Amino acid sequence: MKLINNLQLPDLEDSDGNYIKENTFEIIESSEYVEFTTDVDKNAVILANKKVSAQFRSGKFRYKVAPLIVAKGHATVDMHTVDIEVGMSFSTKTLRSGQIVPKVDTVDIICDIDRFDINIHLFGNLITDIGSLFEVFFVGTVATAIEDTVKLTLNQGIPIITNNIIQSTNGYFPVPLIDNWVIDWQTPEAAVVTSSNVGVGIKGLFFDNLIGEEEPTDKIPEMPMHSSATLRSSKPT
Repeated sequence: MKLINNLQLPDLEDSDGNYIKENTFEIIESSEYVEFTTDVDKNAVILANKKVSAQFRSGKFRYKVAPLIVAKGHATVDMHTVDIEVGMSFSTKTLRSGQIVPKVDTVDIICDIDRFDINIHLFGNLITDIGSLFEVFFVGTVATAIEDTVKLTLNQGIPIITNNIIQSTNGYFPVPLIDNWVIDWQTPEAAVVTSSNVGVGIKGLFFDNLIGEEEPTDKIPEMPMHSSATLRSSKPT
């Protein structure tokens, strides 16, 4: 949500000289409930917030009502129901150090504005004359531009931010609150998404940075990726 909040939208203009410029998209409120599902075929988890309220603002618009009559002003549109969904698909990437770490790509991105749950506010001259025309313009053109811009931003931004953070560790990160302790970590295999759970196997070694890494001499036991025996009952106790 932070990635797309206060998003700058492109100017829109047609061949008749009608335009709407200085456009922004701001999230006003989003539901605390986020639906979590999986897309097994794409090895992805899907996060969906289907009740986002947002506002579109235009710094200035121009619309020719008649050959010699032009309406000008600015506009805001309250969008009370926006469905925003993002899927994150998991694979791996080998760093220059040889460490294998998670790699995230986006899939199943949705931005859907409910055209029947909006309120349009126009400010300027000839507002009464242009009201119905602007509604048609917003529903048919502006809303689509908002959806396309949001989807493009999420599609490009999430992998860049997530993968850059992961790669910046170079397969090492300090242990919080313990001086000089570091974890050498990697994920030799990609996270696995099923219809009921998500699991990832992490190979890690804790070591004192002043001493260096020492491989353990004891055999490391195999750990299950998922154990049904550890699932908690959903029944009240």
